[in-house]
Amino acid sequence: MARKKHKRKVSRIVILTTDAVNAKTRQIRIRPMVARLVMLVFCCLFGCLIGYILYEGQIWELDRARDSEQQEVIASLEEEKIRLEAEIDSLNAKIEALSTAVNAQAQTAEALKEELDQQSLPTDFPLTGGAAIEEVTEGEPMVIFTATEGTTVVASAKGIVTAVEADETYGCKIVIDHGNGYVSIYLNGGEAQVKVGDEVAQGRTLFLVGNDNKQLIYQIMKDGGYIKPTDMLSING
Repeated sequence: MARKKHKRKVSRIVILTTDAVNAKTRQIRIRPMVARLVMLVFCCLFGCLIGYILYEGQIWELDRARDSEQQEVIASLEEEKIRLEAEIDSLNAKIEALSTAVNAQAQTAEALKEELDQQSLPTDFPLTGGAAIEEVTEGEPMVIFTATEGTTVVASAKGIVTAVEADETYGCKIVIDHGNGYVSIYLNGGEAQVKVGDEVAQGRTLFLVGNDNKQLIYQIMKDGGYIKPTDMLSING
């Protein structure tokens, strides 16, 4: 039976020496596996070096192209940022202008409301001309005006005429509801110039004063009770 031959392992020996006369030598034994590994690593490094040398220009070109592309993207983003900031500034300006307009309208509406509310208060003088005044505070408070011929009796505030009726003592009675708890009452011997349901403005003519109806009885009620008319007339001086 033939004997199986064993493959002999071969080692590599590296001899190190110098050019001195009495130089000693040194031997380094390298195993085949280590030698192959060293050669492999050397080849890889050498190949990388060759590849870098050959493709260095292309690598730098790719880097420059990548940098240029990034710069273009950054420039585009900066332009978009500037555009958006301009749009935001424009929108803020529009919002501010709109807010100013809304505030102005609100102030105008508030002023108009105050003016309308003021027109609904029976504070105006109920005659277009001067007159002698006598105040009665007992019972149902009233003011007795003695006007001059040719003047007119007018509504002291805007409202709705709720009554036009005959009065045994004074001739005719007109009642105006001002819609805010106030009611004004006018008694005169002339002919009424309004009818029930009329919406009258402040200063609307109610009676024409002639020679035989110069006296006007004027009363004010607040929430169903009589109050002194002079307290309201004093608001307008």
